This record gives sequence, structure tokens and C-alpha cells, in this order.
Amino acid sequence: MNILSLFIDELGSAERNESFSKHYILVGCLANKTSREMLKIKADQIKFKYWGKTDIVFHSREIGRKINDFKIFNDKVLFHGFQKDLFSFLSSGGFQLFVVVLDKNKAIKKNWSTIKNYHETACVLIRNFILSLLAKKEQGRVVVESATSERDFIFHKIVSNYLSNGIRDLNITYEQVQSVLTEISFVTKKNFDIEEQIADLFAYAAKQKQSSIPVSKFADYEKSIVKILKQKLFQMHPETGLKKKTYYSKINSYVVLP
Repeated sequence: MNILSLFIDELGSAERNESFSKHYILVGCLANKTSREMLKIKADQIKFKYWGKTDIVFHSREIGRKINDFKIFNDKVLFHGFQKDLFSFLSSGGFQLFVVVLDKNKAIKKNWSTIKNYHETACVLIRNFILSLLAKKEQGRVVVESATSERDFIFHKIVSNYLSNGIRDLNITYEQVQSVLTEISFVTKKNFDIEEQIADLFAYAAKQKQSSIPVSKFADYEKSIVKILKQKLFQMHPETGLKKKTYYSKINSYVVLP
């Protein structure tokens, strides 16, 4: 069975009292087994081309700062070639994205706690994934890059809640959710899952999109990654039938909270 997987990564901090991050961002990269295999092959080809090995993790912060494995891109010609290959790979298809952005200043004004920040963002992301599975009539699993025990527990609790209670405001029963949502698991970057790396790259794109800097002031890398983000957001196929639209119409693939 070609089960769909939603790989989730985060950017920034959901901590209420942490002021360095203006936004806390969750990105889910959705792909099926066949697409995942092709994505890994294409990503490995890029990694081997520039590093001669494949155990490289595409990490937006390190790419932007040209540090660690990416310090080779202080060579502008080499970096130009890498960007071209990377953006071609990211534009090529095989995955879709769900994004949830928490505006921390607004959350503080609403007196949201750190726990609520985690809970509300995760709820929206998992809910949208479940609705997409119901519309497609396909099974799927949630894969989360492990962070703190507190955040990981919240993800586990939310999935369990949907499996036990369904989505009551949409009259979706727990049996319906159980028929499509199979599991939740936690991984680290050492797994080298390309979907986690894609989610990381586009979390940075979402951060740029939410910034107060005009697009015209972005560097070429930021302009391109934000443009591709918009293209890869989960969307309903224009020829979708009326029955499937019942679920698709409830999905918002780019959500800003609160």
C-alpha cells in the first residue's frame, strides 16, 4: 500500500517568554512512498555532486550562513550552481506542504501559554492532514522530528485525541479518522529523511514570508524559496468531485495563528 506520510519540522521557539523568535513555524511535507523514494534519489544526486557523499542534511540555517558542510558555498559560482540544482529539485513535484505560523506577539496578547502555543499549532496541522486523507480516501501516518519531550507528548496526545474523538465540529467520527490515520512516530535528523529536510527548508521560507522585509529586498535565495513555497502548498485539484470537496473545502494549507 502506498501510504501517505506527513513529515513535520519546526522553526523558532514556541516558548512564551522567548523573545528571539517572532514566529513559531510548523511545516508538514506530504508525500507517498513512491514519491519519497524519488525525492531521496534526486536529493542524493545533488549531495553527491557537491560533496561526494550523501550523508548531508539540507538545513536552511547552515545554507544561509554557509557554515559547516555548506561553507564550500563561499565560492559564489559553486553556490549559484547549487541553488539552481536545489530549486529545480524542490520545484519538481512529488510532495505538498502544510504550514502553520504562530505570531507570538499576538499569542502573548491573548495570554496563550507555551503549552497552548504547541497545542494550537499542532492541532491545525494534524487536522488538515486528516481532512486531506479523508478526501483522498487514503491512509497516512504522521512523522515528527523529535524536539522536547513536552512538545513530542503534545503531538502524541493530539493524534490520540483525533483517533478517539474524531473531528466533532465537522461531524467526522473517530471511526472515520481511524480508517485513514495509522500512526505517529518520532525521528531525528540522523535518519536523513529528505522530507524532514524539505520541511526545514520551507519553514525558513515561511519565516521570510512573514517578515516585514519587502520581497524586493530579499536575496535571490529567499525570493526563490518563497516563490516555490507558494507553489507547493497543498491545494484541491480543480476537477475534484463534490463529495471530496466537502473535506477539501475545510483545509487551509497556510494558517497564521492566533
